[in-house]
Amino acid sequence: MGALGECDVIILCGGLGTRLQSVVQDRPKPMAEIHGRPFVSLIVEHFLRHGARRFIFSTGHRGEMIEEWFGRHRGVYDTMFIRDPSPLGTGGALALAMTLVRSNPILVLNGDSLCEIDPERLLRFHALKRARATIAVTQSDEREDTGAVVLGEDDRVLSMVEKPRTRVRGYHNAGIYVFDRAIESLFLGNSPWSLERVLLPQLVTQGFYGFVTASSLYDIGTPERLARFRDVWKDPSVYFPASPLHHAQGSIS
Repeated sequence: MGALGECDVIILCGGLGTRLQSVVQDRPKPMAEIHGRPFVSLIVEHFLRHGARRFIFSTGHRGEMIEEWFGRHRGVYDTMFIRDPSPLGTGGALALAMTLVRSNPILVLNGDSLCEIDPERLLRFHALKRARATIAVTQSDEREDTGAVVLGEDDRVLSMVEKPRTRVRGYHNAGIYVFDRAIESLFLGNSPWSLERVLLPQLVTQGFYGFVTASSLYDIGTPERLARFRDVWKDPSVYFPASPLHHAQGSIS
């Protein structure tokens, strides 16, 4: 089994998706329908292709829908689910999910974005740098609602600012991280907190590196981006056959 096959993959799926309420009202954002199947299954499929075999889903609002879907679409991989008892933010959700983790390091993914990186290369990069944390980053574009990452020599992260009011030249946070378990010492308590605003800036002085990828970054955070993703995503299913939609609009079998 390769390095990825031994690495737990946490997918953060607990956001309320308030910006998508006009088009996705009856399910959590990662369950938004993409040609008959949920968006989050595309994330899982990509990492399965590269050898991942253990997924931990951190869920919140209507998390039972994620559990039920993957329960019906079992495969040669393990799935575990942990649900936030109340909104914990991305940081609190990660801290809770870490109670199920067995590997070191771990991969952490956002459940509402997809970047088709090579995760094996990412893990090798992390090991080569002897990093405490590694963040995948994409080339900067016109988007202004992502994290802004500035890299220095040797790919070291110099700054990480979540959704800055003034953009700086640099890279976009792709929402894919490799963490050493030692980062748990920086976690806050049980109150809600943000991985992007609290943890990542602290890591800048502690062996934090940026893995630059040329792969496109897709997210479904707004109705416009969801519609665009449905238009551009033509990748055929490998692990999860697309189920025929029920007559009720937007339901996923």
